[in-house]
Amino acid sequence: MKRINQPMLADRVSDILSLTGQSLKSLVKLAIQSQQPSIKNSDHNGKRLIILGNGPSLADNLANDMDILLSNDTLSVNFAANTPEFISLRPKYYLLMDPHFFQSPPSDPNVTKLFRNLNNEVDWDMTLYLPVKYSATSIGLSNPHIHIENFNTVGIDGFNKLKDIAFDAGRGLPRPRNVLIPSIMAGIWAGYKEIILLGADHSWLKTLEVNDDNYVVSIQPHFYKDGEEELKRVATLYRDIHLHELLLRFQIAFKSHHEVKRYADARNIEIYNATPGSYIDAFPRKDLRTITAYNK
Repeated sequence: MKRINQPMLADRVSDILSLTGQSLKSLVKLAIQSQQPSIKNSDHNGKRLIILGNGPSLADNLANDMDILLSNDTLSVNFAANTPEFISLRPKYYLLMDPHFFQSPPSDPNVTKLFRNLNNEVDWDMTLYLPVKYSATSIGLSNPHIHIENFNTVGIDGFNKLKDIAFDAGRGLPRPRNVLIPSIMAGIWAGYKEIILLGADHSWLKTLEVNDDNYVVSIQPHFYKDGEEELKRVATLYRDIHLHELLLRFQIAFKSHHEVKRYADARNIEIYNATPGSYIDAFPRKDLRTITAYNK
């Protein structure tokens, strides 16, 4: 009689129970929090999507690769509209997710500036992706060139079959600890078969420390220079976060990229990370000009 490896059996049972619990929790979240999304899936005639994270490496791309950025569909995020390069880039898509952008009234002058720029400076057709509970009216947008499409921010865990059903329907996504996760998923939902990541440094661990007052200090540099008010806001935000909590957030973010990779592979969607020095280890690395040297 074949001997049962009890520790391995115990681990398998534990994994199944854990996945079952995660799946039940996800079903409750889907029932309570998820709404009908409105991202339109369409044929992009073989065009690729370049997602522009705001990491420091993007500065080199803006200086040296503008020809590539202007000849492909691009998606910008967060405070990119507050930079001089935004008007030159004329991104086809923009995505906001962080609740910080939706406080009413805004507590951050950078947010006020962001929406003022979107209202006054965008003179090209641009799709703005927002979480499902927000509309143009609710955030004070009146620019006729900006078209709102909504996505769900419900993070889904559990069995792959459940996750894939939720992802396919746009009812949920891998846990979105960073704006890059919904950005990639939005690209997938919009119908892109090739997605390239730039400015996705995710190299936060380089700047992580704990000062003599036991406050966690996490500098998250961007391709643009953050103002004093933004630096103070971030410092205040991390004042009440302990190191183990922050490291768990990092772990969730990096794990979610692997979940996106699993999902994209099953649907024959190619995602390349063209960010030099990126800490994301989920997607194959390629040089931007190597990827874009051919036309599909």
